[in-house]
Amino acid sequence: MRKFIVLVVFLAGPAWADWFTVGRNAEFTMYGDASSIQRNGPLATVWVMGDYKVTQSKKFPPPLLWMNFDSVKELKELDCARGLHRTLKTIIYSGHLAKGDVLYSYGSNAEFAPVARAEMDIAQFNFGCELGKN
Repeated sequence: MRKFIVLVVFLAGPAWADWFTVGRNAEFTMYGDASSIQRNGPLATVWVMGDYKVTQSKKFPPPLLWMNFDSVKELKELDCARGLHRTLKTIIYSGHLAKGDVLYSYGSNAEFAPVARAEMDIAQFNFGCELGKN
């Protein structure tokens, strides 16, 4: 199944530069930056972006409180051998496709966790691990 998803990524073509459509659902389109993939043994890092169809509103820690945003980029670290992932950095953008103002940015020292059995989570994991093979 992984090879099928990767094939779909290539057929979808670049959204712009080295960003490829990884998947879509009713709420957003997920993109992955192929040029950002770096491998170190079983570990891979990759930038992914969620571009929302409808402006999102979320409460963030003070002093920002409530913000409206249209896209989010995340730097993911993937353990391709064990099926684990974690988010290292998140950037919230006011506009679509990571355009506009950076509204909020934060890093994380999160522990690795299993990849959720959700379609978008599996798709971004496969994107980073399969395309990152040397």
